Amino acid sequence: MEQQLQKDTYTTKDLMNLFNISYVTLYKLIKAGKFSPILMGNKYVFLKEDVERFIQEKQANRTLRKPNYVRSNKKAAK
Repeated sequence: MEQQLQKDTYTTKDLMNLFNISYVTLYKLIKAGKFSPILMGNKYVFLKEDVERFIQEKQANRTLRKPNYVRSNKKAAK
């Protein structure tokens, strides 16, 4: 995901490869409003701005989230 975005529009296949996700996951992201596909001819494309916004949101969430390996020990507090 750290690679430079060089296109103005991306196809579904481009996004699946860029984020290493399945079609089903991409469909869920579209339904959740993370991406707004545009129909061009017989293909859906996604704007570079939407892809960049999604990457920035994911990076912001990554810094706010507690790592998986850090867990509170509730038994020790008792």
